[in-house]
Amino acid sequence: MLPGSRSALDPGRAIKPGRHGLSPETVAGIQRERLIDAFVQVVSERGFAHTTIGRVTEGAGVTKKTFYTHFTDLDDCFLAAYQRGMDILLRRMTEAYEAAPSWPDGIQAALRRMLAILAAEPRFARASLVEVNAAGPQVRQARIDNLARFRAFFADPSLPQVPVAVIDAIVGGIYSAIHVQVETGEADELPALLPALTYFALLPLIGREAASPYLTSEY
Repeated sequence: MLPGSRSALDPGRAIKPGRHGLSPETVAGIQRERLIDAFVQVVSERGFAHTTIGRVTEGAGVTKKTFYTHFTDLDDCFLAAYQRGMDILLRRMTEAYEAAPSWPDGIQAALRRMLAILAAEPRFARASLVEVNAAGPQVRQARIDNLARFRAFFADPSLPQVPVAVIDAIVGGIYSAIHVQVETGEADELPALLPALTYFALLPLIGREAASPYLTSEY
C-alpha cells in the first residue's frame, strides 16, 4: 500500500507496553512506518507549510524523540514517504506495461494503473503531486529524479529515436494534467483522463492515425 493509505493509529499497528515479544528492529520498523503514514495524512490535510513534527508524532502515536530516531527533519520524512510511494507506483505501472501485447497498449496499461492507484490513494496523490512543491530542495530533486524514471516506458526498440527532451515534455505534460486534477480536489476523477493522456503520449511517436483509437477507448 502507498504511504498514507493506512491509519497510523490503527489498533492492529499498536505496540503493547511491557513485554510484547518484538525485537528492537521490529519495533523501530513499525514506528517508522507509522510516522511515514502519519506524515502523508497530515501533509495532505493541512499542507506542508502547516505540517509540524508535533502533528506528525501525534498522528503516529509516538514521541518527538522517536521521530528524531528515524528522521532528521520533516523534509527527511517527506523524502522517505515520497520515495517509497514512487517505488511502489512505478513497479506496479511496469508490471502493467510489461504484460501488454504492444508498446502502445503498454503505455495505456501503465497510465491506467497509475491513474487508478492515485485515484484510490488521494492522500499520497496530494502529497506527491501538490505538496512536494513546498518541500525543501532534497525532496524537489527527488521529484525531478523520479520523473526521469518514466523515460523507461519510452525505451521500446520499435520506436523512432527522439531527443530525451521530447520524452521529458510528454512526461511533463502528463504530470501537469494529473497535478491540476489533484490540486483541484478531483483525484477521484483521474481515471477519466486515460483516453486523452494515452493519445497525448502516443501522438508524437506513432502519429495521429495509430494514436486515434486510444482517444476513444474505454477507461
